Order: sequence, then C-alpha cells, then structure tokens
Amino acid sequence: MESELITEYQTRAEQVLSRNKSLLDILTKLQCANGRVARSVIKAVTTCGCIEVDGCKNPPDKPSGQLRGQLCDDCHTTVRTEIGEALFYTASLCSALGIGLEEVIVSDLSRSDMMGSYSLR
Repeated sequence: MESELITEYQTRAEQVLSRNKSLLDILTKLQCANGRVARSVIKAVTTCGCIEVDGCKNPPDKPSGQLRGQLCDDCHTTVRTEIGEALFYTASLCSALGIGLEEVIVSDLSRSDMMGSYSLR
C-alpha cells in the first residue's frame, strides 16, 4: 500500500509540473521550500513559543533530546504544509532525473539499517 502511495505521489507531482519541467527551476523551488521548512520551525520557537530548543549536547540515545514542548495546532499545520511543499519538489526532482522516489526511500532505509547509529548524518 505504501509503495503505491509513493508512486502515485510522484506521478501526481510530475503531472502538476508537466508544463514547467526545468531542472533548474525545480532545484531552486526545492531550495526555497527547504528554507520555508526551517523558517516555519524557527518561528514556532521564536514567535509562537510552542516549542523550545535546548542547545546542549544532544544525547545519542535520544535524538530529539534538544526539543521541549509540542507544536501548537497552527504551527503544526504550517510546518506540515511546508514539509509537503519540500516533498513535492523532491518528488519532482526525482521524476526529472528519472529516479523513483520509492527507490530513494528504500535505498536510504537500507543504508540506515546497514550503518545503524554510525551513519553519521
């Protein structure tokens, strides 16, 4: 089921961008979308205050140890929307380059499984 959903998502992204398949345009839109993801999370911290970030050293056994609180409904919606935009342009980039989004996910999962906590991301 997940596989079909990913393939459908990539196909839909490809159809939506059928009139503008410029690789350079997709790359710049992806970069802007990634910036909006970061900005929406930062605004949740600095403007709304629904979450806090503790800048101390992150414990290896708890990756989200620096985060305190939870996104409020408004921030949750904004962050989710911005991540969706970034995902859309990621799927579009995959299509433009002839790479399956599912292939990317499966490959990355395999690499993470193989490397475990040593994947150093």
